[in-house]
Amino acid sequence: MVAPNSEAPSNPRIVSSTQESPSAAEARHSADLYIRTSWIDAALALSELEKGNIEGGRTSLWIRAWLQEQLFILGCFLQGDAGKVLFVAILVLSTFCVGLKSAQIHSRVDQLWVQEGGRLEAELKYTAEALGEADSSTHQLIIQTAKDPDVSLLHAGALLEHLKVVHAATRVTVHMYDIEWRLKDLCYSPSIPNFEAYHIEKIFENIIPCAIITPLDCFWEGSKLLGPDYPIYVPNLKQKLQWTHLNPQEVLEEVKQLKFQFPYGTVEAYMKRAGITSAYMKKPCLDPNDAHCPKTAPNKKSRHVPDVAAELSHGCYGFAAAYMHWPEQLIVGGATRNSTSVLRSAKALQTVVQLMGEREMYEYWADHYKVHHVGWTQEKAAVVLDSWQRKFAAEVRKMTTSGKVSAAYSFYPFSSSTLNDILGKFSELSLKNIILGYVFMLVYVSVTLMQWSDPVRSQAGVGIAGVMLLSITVAAGLGFCALLGIPFNASSTQIVPFLALGLGVQDMFLLAHTYVEQAGDVPREERTGLVLKKSGLSVLLASLCNVLAFLAAALLPIPALRVFCLQAAILLLFNLGSMLIVFPAMISLDLRRRSAARSDVLCCIMPENPVPKRRVTDRTRNRGSNTKNSWKDATRQPLDPEETGDESKVSCISLSLTKWAKNHYAPFIMRPSMKVTSMLALIAVILASVWGATKVRDGLDLTDIVPENTDEHQFLYRQEKYFGFYNMYAVTKGDFEYPTNQRLLYEYHDQFVRIPNIIKNDNGGLTKFWLTLFRDWLLDLQAVFDKEVESGCITQEYWCKNASDEAILAYKLMVQTGHVDTPIDKSLITADRASGHRLVGKDGIINTDAFYNYLSAWATNDALAYGASQGNLKPQPKKWTHSSSDMDLEIPKSSPLIYTQLPFYLAGLSDTESIKALITSVRELCLKFEAKGLSNFPSGIPFLFWEQYLYLRTSLSLALACALSAVFVAVMVLLLNVWAAVLVTLALAVLVLQLLGTMALLGIKLSAIPAVLLVLAIGRGVHFTVHLCLGFVTSIGCKRRRASLALESVLAPVVHGAVAAALAASMLATSEFGFVARLFLKLLLALIVLGFVDGLLFFPVVLAILGPAAEVRPLEHGERLPTPSPVRSPVWARRGAGAGGAAERTRCKGPPRAAPSLTTITEEPPSWHSSAPSVQSSMQSILVQPELVVETTTYNGSDSTSGRSTPTSKTTHTGAITTKVTATANIKVEVVTPSDRKTRRSYHYYDRRRDRDDDRDRDRDRDRDRDRDRERSRERDRRDRHRDEREHRASPRENGRDSGHESDSSRH
Repeated sequence: MVAPNSEAPSNPRIVSSTQESPSAAEARHSADLYIRTSWIDAALALSELEKGNIEGGRTSLWIRAWLQEQLFILGCFLQGDAGKVLFVAILVLSTFCVGLKSAQIHSRVDQLWVQEGGRLEAELKYTAEALGEADSSTHQLIIQTAKDPDVSLLHAGALLEHLKVVHAATRVTVHMYDIEWRLKDLCYSPSIPNFEAYHIEKIFENIIPCAIITPLDCFWEGSKLLGPDYPIYVPNLKQKLQWTHLNPQEVLEEVKQLKFQFPYGTVEAYMKRAGITSAYMKKPCLDPNDAHCPKTAPNKKSRHVPDVAAELSHGCYGFAAAYMHWPEQLIVGGATRNSTSVLRSAKALQTVVQLMGEREMYEYWADHYKVHHVGWTQEKAAVVLDSWQRKFAAEVRKMTTSGKVSAAYSFYPFSSSTLNDILGKFSELSLKNIILGYVFMLVYVSVTLMQWSDPVRSQAGVGIAGVMLLSITVAAGLGFCALLGIPFNASSTQIVPFLALGLGVQDMFLLAHTYVEQAGDVPREERTGLVLKKSGLSVLLASLCNVLAFLAAALLPIPALRVFCLQAAILLLFNLGSMLIVFPAMISLDLRRRSAARSDVLCCIMPENPVPKRRVTDRTRNRGSNTKNSWKDATRQPLDPEETGDESKVSCISLSLTKWAKNHYAPFIMRPSMKVTSMLALIAVILASVWGATKVRDGLDLTDIVPENTDEHQFLYRQEKYFGFYNMYAVTKGDFEYPTNQRLLYEYHDQFVRIPNIIKNDNGGLTKFWLTLFRDWLLDLQAVFDKEVESGCITQEYWCKNASDEAILAYKLMVQTGHVDTPIDKSLITADRASGHRLVGKDGIINTDAFYNYLSAWATNDALAYGASQGNLKPQPKKWTHSSSDMDLEIPKSSPLIYTQLPFYLAGLSDTESIKALITSVRELCLKFEAKGLSNFPSGIPFLFWEQYLYLRTSLSLALACALSAVFVAVMVLLLNVWAAVLVTLALAVLVLQLLGTMALLGIKLSAIPAVLLVLAIGRGVHFTVHLCLGFVTSIGCKRRRASLALESVLAPVVHGAVAAALAASMLATSEFGFVARLFLKLLLALIVLGFVDGLLFFPVVLAILGPAAEVRPLEHGERLPTPSPVRSPVWARRGAGAGGAAERTRCKGPPRAAPSLTTITEEPPSWHSSAPSVQSSMQSILVQPELVVETTTYNGSDSTSGRSTPTSKTTHTGAITTKVTATANIKVEVVTPSDRKTRRSYHYYDRRRDRDDDRDRDRDRDRDRDRDRERSRERDRRDRHRDEREHRASPRENGRDSGHESDSSRH
């Protein structure tokens, strides 16, 4: 059995024959060392440059020689300590994997697409500081459509079906924390005035319904949604209070007649300002035959079905008509109109249930006894809201599927919590897809690297180990990102794992391809070093280009793009470390398996392959003969191709692709006709891509990121198609004196009427905002006050008992000065209306001095108007409840405002272009008033989702420019070839342009995620171009020849890497998100195909025509390096057996290894040097067979006695005897060239290690010989004693003592 640490000398798969046929020179001159010298051994090329045999760039060769030297030293170290390196690497990578536990996933829009450091981020931060982190409100929506797309829903039957579903959904309850939660506990309700009587306040609290925006509010049936679930009993009233038969005006008149102690004036004013009159009692009934349809309904007596289209035109009104106007665009979708703008048909109906936000719900219930026992927190409020919304959606689905509603209609529920779930799920890591992708990768790699006919040289095990290493590396890289605090998002989970796998596998194939093509006569201890020396630079160059490109793109402020680029750069660095450190250690372990002649994959289970009988070479058969064919070229290098009489049959797919590229593909595309065709095709593709890039539209609809065949997807699709409705707010900030700048606020509000997408009221104007409602309330109080001053109920000093509550409130407001030192001044009250003190001046400006005193009174005593204004004033105005019996005139002054809202409704926003136009116009308006001193900004869904598209193309262009610049710099620095860097950069730019054109062809819109893939295109394209460019520059010959050689060297790994990346990306097709398959999968596959075509068709042709000059240009031969002189070989100690071997080792131990031997012939002066490791470590010899002829002549006696010998004399002598002896000797001459210290420095590590191994072997042999000699000595002594004892027993004993004494003496 062969030792695992020694090369099997008799294994024909590993050791090549030493025979070289006469055609060896031609084969050798076509080897990589002669035609790709700077790629194989840049130091050799540099030495030839110093000798003047070649031309080239000295600096680039020096840099590459130094890098190759370091990589060779690294490889030798890894081969010697492969097990230790592998153990430590797996331990470190596993440690980093633990960091995945601390990963943070960002799925909110503001976390992904809001520009860091931009205005939108500052605005959101300001809003969060003013309002809190949580949203102010949430919405639960239902959309109804007909299954027949041509059917209109503007008829009573459709609305009655709508009523069934909405009524059932709003009645659901959830039981949590020992509390039964109903819609009334969660919904947003209009505010009510504060009453001193607790029972009256409870009656109003129960009777005021939830705010439900629905088309049913145009009809009496809308009252069925308002409840209350349990009718309210009021003593002395005729019937219980319920909105289905409640007429607020009649109830108030009935209460008045009871003469209760009740603030009737306050309630009447409250109802008047809110527009609360008859509520639903005078609205038409959808079903006039309903027994509960009131008699006051206009169609009760006629029993006619109402004209639904006419009723829904211009919107509907709730029970408080002044504040509850539902625009038509909000409740009716897909509408068509007649010539008078009256609705003719509609395709969809929508109902919106307004719920409190989690912060509002927490604050609403925080002081209530109902939640004191549960430890009420904002998190629990969020859980209750989420649970109720889920049950709401489940009830809608139940109604639809149970047959309780007509099968002709479809209902689609939706909630903000559902959207958050979808975005969160979209950002989660799909383990199924990743596992399937990596399994397919394992299968492909094992099949590709398997050699069925030669299991010893097969590399399937190395490939499987490499894929598993990459999987651990990706996990470790993501864990390291999590430890650095880099958040995860959809791109991190959907793209990055497959990107890192695809790029890493391509590097792995490149190293494995170099390993399998390695010549068999390379010493085993140098093989890993040579693999890294040849291919490590390509891996390093491509990886550094990718890393620099992604780091440059990470400078952009878009969070999703920045996070993706940072994570991709970190993972590529981890992959680079694994491919240059850990994977070569795996190759070293596989080399030991091959040395032991064990089969691949199952090397530990299957026995050693039988080593075939070694074939006797021609050199052995011809030893001692004088034939002229028994010679060997002394200039043969260890990296030269093996000459073994017949070619070995290799079934490796990589080698098959290499041969196909060499023999068929490269000659085919290098034909002149193919060059012309390829260039014309490239020009056509570029022109088509430019045209397609101009057709790419911006946008990313919510329907794109929601799984298909779900209710949420159907809802979003129909809402976008039929409604396009959004709300927005114009926010005013602090650092602005509101009391003195009221006119600027009015002007600011009025300017929004010019925005075309803002919904106007029935008069074509805008709805009132908080300052307008505030002013109207003060004007109403002023009118009442003036009236009662004229009647004498109110004087300057007091008010009479018969003064109304509103007049008394106005009196208290009139005496406010707004000054802290003198808050009250009764002298302000005068009867002069023209020039006297007024709450609101003639110009419509509220009294500036007492502005914040008035604000406290308005927010508390006109709560319905304050809530309906949606002003959301911050800080909240101080509470002050008016009571006519309270004689304290002072009203607390509220704090200056720092945040207010002006609400608007938007419609007609069905595509990204219209939304961008809206954002642009609103932003221009805001900037205009910013210049006037009003700090303001817009807020709402359109600005949060779509403002990114205003600067997306600029940011993307900058990112691509940074990435391309980084690649240009990296290639130029490592190759020191500007033209090569320019060609690579242009090729990558063309690839990005082609991908943009493909997006237009596939109908994919440009958003942040495709922008990430466009940046990724540069990283993928680097592997298709940089390897080829490096092979082209480092080859020798004309441009056509160098392009062919470059294709031959990189085609196999590039093809395998592309196929492997395509297999990994194909796993995205199994995602439940159709968006992943439509966008990610299509673009990734398109990127791989485009990169494959560009890198293996267009780019080689461009290099063959416009490629840069070669680094090495020989002066003697145009297409190869001149044959270099061999270098000095070290003198190795020969190992023999027995004592002779020990003696020989003793003799060889004397002179140092570097001393020249007697057989050394110096061919060159010591100025030439080479650092090729394979050359230094190989025995270069010449087999010399000199023929020696010895002629001896014997003369007669006279000559002999004279003592003369004249062998050169030409005189003939008779009697002379001539003897001729011919001798032939086989002399092995080692031809070496002394190397200097500079040449040997890169192998100092290896020489020192080899010396250490030799010393250890000699010490071990010496100890073994010593032990053997000692054992032999003991054995000899034992035999002597045994012989003496035997002789002593056999001798006769005479005379006792004397004979015994004599015997002992003779024995001794």
